[in-house]
Amino acid sequence: MVASTNVWGDIAKQIGGDHVTITSIMSDPNADPHEYEADAKTGAAVSKGQLVIENGLGYDDFMDKLLSASPNPNRKVLTAADVMQISGQDANPHIWYDIAKVPDVANAIATQLGSLDPADAATFTANAKTFNDSLAPVDAAITNIKNKYSGAPVGYTERVPGYLVDAAGLKLATPASFAQSIEDGNDPSPADNAAFDAALNTKAIKVLLYNGQVTSPATDAIKTLAQKDSVPIVGVTETLPPSDKDFQAWQLRQINEITTALGG
Repeated sequence: MVASTNVWGDIAKQIGGDHVTITSIMSDPNADPHEYEADAKTGAAVSKGQLVIENGLGYDDFMDKLLSASPNPNRKVLTAADVMQISGQDANPHIWYDIAKVPDVANAIATQLGSLDPADAATFTANAKTFNDSLAPVDAAITNIKNKYSGAPVGYTERVPGYLVDAAGLKLATPASFAQSIEDGNDPSPADNAAFDAALNTKAIKVLLYNGQVTSPATDAIKTLAQKDSVPIVGVTETLPPSDKDFQAWQLRQINEITTALGG
């Protein structure tokens, strides 16, 4: 099995258990996923994979090229965005932060694995339920923020945590166009830079959510200014860090850090 990122790879491993071997293509916590370029080793892994899990929404376009380069009518391809029914040209591709819909992907993975290995289908279904149930503390932590801090203003350098911000009832109080520019690999406009600086200088935001995997001089300046103005900074990442045991632990840690930054 091949997953475009270790986020989906970790979830698939929890569902497949010892019955599957997974290659996760993007897993470096220090690398910018938007700049990833596939190599021959990656192409070979995809060509041999019985099940390929991709994110969709343009996040991992390299996967489509690899799939086209090695046609296989027996290979199954699961696109998480399609399963979660998230679409649109401007849709936020960081869909694994939409915790409420992640179980849909887990169930779809179990179904695909069951079709490849019918003898163990019941195990995959049970493992998916175990995974989905294990998200309860994550859901509770999100609800806790919504109950305590609904409407609290936050800022982010890129829209990685966008779905989480929405689910927790927080309000983006920095320019969305700043975050979009960073995601697209462009320099934010002078107006956006000024607006972001003002939000920090006046402490118009309670916390800065900082993506350390996609940085630029503009985001470095924002981080430095936040530190200078004593605005709490919470790091968010696009891939599962090696320091976290699994997807659930990663998400819960980040949410708890946001909660603490907001006031505990």
